[in-house]
Amino acid sequence: MNKIGFIALLALITSCGNSNEKQKVIEKQVNLVSKDSTDFIIAFYYNDSIKTGFEYYRKAEASLTKKQASFQNQIQSKTQKYQNYVTKKQKDIQAGLLSENEMMKVQQKAGEMEQEIVQYQQREGAKLEGDMLKKLEEINKKLEAFGKMFSEKYGIDILMAYSSGQQINYINPNMNVSGSFIEFLNSEQKKLEEGL
Repeated sequence: MNKIGFIALLALITSCGNSNEKQKVIEKQVNLVSKDSTDFIIAFYYNDSIKTGFEYYRKAEASLTKKQASFQNQIQSKTQKYQNYVTKKQKDIQAGLLSENEMMKVQQKAGEMEQEIVQYQQREGAKLEGDMLKKLEEINKKLEAFGKMFSEKYGIDILMAYSSGQQINYINPNMNVSGSFIEFLNSEQKKLEEGL
């Protein structure tokens, strides 16, 4: 369903019942969820709460950050080694210590070192990007599966991820289940890890 159709559906649903018919339902530990006369329940969680509250996400992000730092350190180390070599050999050339043949070897070696840096950046950068995409895909699959379980458990018909800048202008804060959803995610992930 496209976004315009979804917004039209939301407008239709909210216009079906009058404000007197709307009620708030508390489902166990889930925050307040808006429920209208059609028994259609919509809830949302803040997308940013996943980044800060879902332990699996935070661990994955920390691991990727560590790999990114290692990648940058390796590039920096290789670049520094190259620069030191070039600087030293330039001094040797200026002092007249190298023959023409030796200068050609220096240029060749400097070119090889530079090429090695470029190849490392391309190879390891692509690998790091692949790891990041794979991890994001894993997280999205977990959110889908756990979101379905959470929604079924609490009778939620639509569970939306919300972040600022989306086409939705306003969502009633009573429909926010971020805290409960994060608790659920962490609890279910812990159960999975314990079963391994």
